[in-house]
Amino acid sequence: MRDFLDTEGRHWQAAPLSASYGQMLLVFSALEGDAILHQQMAADTLAQAEEELAQLDDGALRALLQQAQPWDYGAKKL
Repeated sequence: MRDFLDTEGRHWQAAPLSASYGQMLLVFSALEGDAILHQQMAADTLAQAEEELAQLDDGALRALLQQAQPWDYGAKKL
């Protein structure tokens, strides 16, 4: 799990998640508020996803956050 700030100074956590059908997701949770977003990862296993997350810098996390989709597909995107 990683903590970082978005371009507006909001605090987020990013964590890998093993989802259905072998998908690995990067889940973003806002520390203030209730926003939860996700982005598919290239990793095949949770261990690979954790390593991929560890190698990302904050700029890369902010870029992935901008591309992420709301967990609740009916919710408004960032």
